[in-house]
Amino acid sequence: MMSSLLWYSGEGHYTHRAAAPLFMLAFLSPVFAGFIIIFSSLFYWLDRRAFRGTKLSFKRSIVLVLVLAVGVLTGYFNFLLGVFFLFLLLYWITTGRVAGRPGWSVSGFLHTKWDEKLYLIAMIVLFAPMVFWLPSAMFYAAMPMKSGTPTFQVQYEHQMDLDVKRALRRFPDAQACLERGANAANREDLVRMDWDKVLTSGDAKVCSFRLLHGWGGVSEAANWLKAQGFRVGKSFSSDAPFVGSGGTLRVDGSWSIKNNGPRFPTSGTIRRVFNAVPYGMGVRATYSPDGQELLYLDIDFSTL
Repeated sequence: MMSSLLWYSGEGHYTHRAAAPLFMLAFLSPVFAGFIIIFSSLFYWLDRRAFRGTKLSFKRSIVLVLVLAVGVLTGYFNFLLGVFFLFLLLYWITTGRVAGRPGWSVSGFLHTKWDEKLYLIAMIVLFAPMVFWLPSAMFYAAMPMKSGTPTFQVQYEHQMDLDVKRALRRFPDAQACLERGANAANREDLVRMDWDKVLTSGDAKVCSFRLLHGWGGVSEAANWLKAQGFRVGKSFSSDAPFVGSGGTLRVDGSWSIKNNGPRFPTSGTIRRVFNAVPYGMGVRATYSPDGQELLYLDIDFSTL
């Protein structure tokens, strides 16, 4: 049973097979989160020793349980699970002192039991990204956004997320997206996108837009996508683009993560495995009704 969870024996790239358990965990995470949040809250409420010497009353503890339960039912399970794990960490550190037992301390870390050491290390690993994410989010929220050259734009406002804003600063122009020795002033060099620099979908969106915009109109889009290794079918192609609302024209390219592994990142086994959870990736390039100007470029992933 454990071996089947840790390794998917079906066909496909090794990164996609290794990522199969991650997909199952992500798919079932709402159920796991719900049980963990509700039962952890109940146990905390029932452990009356934690209230000794604190201002947390019986009524407030019930409110805590109800808020977490409602949050789970309304879909905020992932956020609440992360917050509650942090709460449990603080509770574990302080409850010993509240209950009259010796609490955890940095000086006594080496003398704690192995499971307590493992728990603390796991919490640090889980919450370390938050330490870097929060300042980054505040920085990009406060700093004025620069669209770069050519001007990057999104079709819907919610698509201008933190990942895209960070990519706009990393890649302010087409030259920043190219391999060493390539020149953005030469049209033939625009297909030499440096995928080694691409770490996130925001990077891929911004760089693909920058280079494809200078490459040409809708009639040339399929050639650029094919040069990046994407598959372009007979429909949604340069010869037969999809006609959207307002007469916009769209060309699609696809990448099989199942067969080829993730298109990005190109290095780092663990990062590649985590990016191989979907089985496919799609690039959607939308042009003006006359087919001359690239308006938007989006990247999506298929998981089911």
